Amino acid sequence: MSCLRLILITMVALVLSGCARDLPRYAAPNPQIETGFYEDIATPKLALLEFRLGEYFAREQRPYEVVCAASMNIEPSVSTSKPVPLAPEIEIALIERFPELSSLGRCEHRGIDVVARDTGVAAAIFDVNEFSCQAPDNCLGWGGYYANGPHGWSYYRMRFERGEWRIRREDLGIVLTGDGSS
Repeated sequence: MSCLRLILITMVALVLSGCARDLPRYAAPNPQIETGFYEDIATPKLALLEFRLGEYFAREQRPYEVVCAASMNIEPSVSTSKPVPLAPEIEIALIERFPELSSLGRCEHRGIDVVARDTGVAAAIFDVNEFSCQAPDNCLGWGGYYANGPHGWSYYRMRFERGEWRIRREDLGIVLTGDGSS
C-alpha cells in the first residue's frame, strides 16, 4: 500500500507543479554549488542569468558545444562590438555551478558569428539585457544568448517573494502579420 501512496503523492505533486505561476529553478550539473543569486534581492540580473544558464544546461541536447556568459550583450550588427565580462568572482561562481560553462575569454565575436577562440566551433554568449526594476522586488528583462546570427532570448518578469527571486516568462502579446510570401 505504501508504494501506491507514493505514486499517488508523486502524481498530485506533478499536477500541482503544472499550476505554479513561476518557472522552476532548473537543475544544474552541480546543484550542491549554490551561488546565492536567487536568494539575494540585490542580484536580480544575476539570478536571471543563472536561471537561463540552468535552463540551457538542463537540456538533453544543446546546440552549442561552447557556452560563455557576459555582463552585457554584444551588438550583433557591429563586428567590433565586444561583450562585457562578468566580475571574476561571479564568473567563477557560475563556472563552479555549471562546469560546462567556459570563461568569456574563450568566446569570440567574429562578424555576426560567435566562435570558440581555441577551436573555432560555433559558440553562444549568454547575457541579460534591457533589464530594469520598477521596485527593488519587481524586475523585467531579456535573458538568453546570442550565437552565429540566431538568438535565444525570452522576456521575463521577476518578483522577490518568500526569500528568493521567482522568475516567469512574460508574454509580450506580439502578433505577427502577413503570409510570409514577400
